[in-house]
Amino acid sequence: MRTGKITQTAWQRSVRKQLHTEKALFGSSPWETCSGLASESGTCVWADAHASGDDGRTGYYAVYRAAGELAARGVRPEGVSVRVLFPEGSGEEKLGCIASGVDCACREMQMHVTCFQGEVTDTVRHTVVFACAAGLMNGQARKDRETDDKSGPWKKDSVHREIIMCGYAGLEGTLCILGEAREELETRFVSAFLEQAETMTGALVRPAQLLSIYEQDGDAVARHIGSGGILAALWELSETVHMGFEIAMPQIALKQETVEICEFYRLNPYIMTSAGSYLILTSEAEAVLGALEDAGVHASRLGAARAQNARVIRNGEEVRYLDRPAPDELERWRTLSDA
Repeated sequence: MRTGKITQTAWQRSVRKQLHTEKALFGSSPWETCSGLASESGTCVWADAHASGDDGRTGYYAVYRAAGELAARGVRPEGVSVRVLFPEGSGEEKLGCIASGVDCACREMQMHVTCFQGEVTDTVRHTVVFACAAGLMNGQARKDRETDDKSGPWKKDSVHREIIMCGYAGLEGTLCILGEAREELETRFVSAFLEQAETMTGALVRPAQLLSIYEQDGDAVARHIGSGGILAALWELSETVHMGFEIAMPQIALKQETVEICEFYRLNPYIMTSAGSYLILTSEAEAVLGALEDAGVHASRLGAARAQNARVIRNGEEVRYLDRPAPDELERWRTLSDA
């Protein structure tokens, strides 16, 4: 298998037939990260995510990834359980940095750390942080999501919906690189530029900010932009709601710092992890954009859903069709750095 997420083809061929998921709260798929258990007293939903690297904020990004997956499901994350694998030779200082990053993310998102475990092992080359975020889904939201997952296309006709992006493509990946390669970046960029880039964590979309959209459109569909970047998220969204789309490439928001750091390492920001950013499919675009603006989030229209299966990306006069998700550029950068 290739580096990165298990491909859709491999998952369908080697995983789907092995699983018994008849009682799954959400439809099983290669990109579904949320699970849930329903009872008379309520529905508990959780999402698993991980982040790896040598940056002390690796735990911070792992929590953001897990919490973001819940928020995309319309669930407010309440707590997170964390497990860390450290490579041999790691010092206690690194443990303290990871714990501090986890606590910082939880404070920003008003979450609680329910468990923190760690171990040193010779099976990893970089620190790996696993985060499992949990929250409660109300009864109506559960009914809506179950209907959506089992009926194929969402309740409202998908072709009458617009695609909105909130946040910035490749931002999380840029911050990870900045945290791990600051000394190398200083050979190319002035300190003021890098110090400005470090403040970009403030542009990551918090779950509470995203959840404001559901007050404007209860049938909105959100997709967290994780591994594989915005192009992978567009593919996954299209597969989930069984639709095609047409978007404008210039409408995909990028921070200038992301552009320049990616150019330095010859990376493609459109296929780089972007946790803390989301795609939203909605029939109430104006209201959703207004809610995001009021919440202090940068958002823009990318395009619209289409009845046909074609996944069209326009860049001026140039027209291309979306390819299957590619391996994440952050992981490729890390592999090249290890070489």
